[in-house]
Amino acid sequence: MNPHYHYNPNFKVNSNIKIGLYQCLERMVPNASEMCKIDLQLESFKDVKGLFGIEASKTARDKKKNSSLMVGFLWG
Repeated sequence: MNPHYHYNPNFKVNSNIKIGLYQCLERMVPNASEMCKIDLQLESFKDVKGLFGIEASKTARDKKKNSSLMVGFLWG
């Protein structure tokens, strides 16, 4: 989930990785309501909407370290 790579025009989704992500989330987030919220955030990430579509977020894609990206994504 690194925007630097994900939003690269040459990026291709690997279905095995996507399945693994969702399997991991199912184990970590047993609450269906919370899982739905996460899924909606992942869709916003994929479609560059919400916070992911703000110009400042787009500009920072190549400047933030990987750990900073995930902390910002997970903890807002």
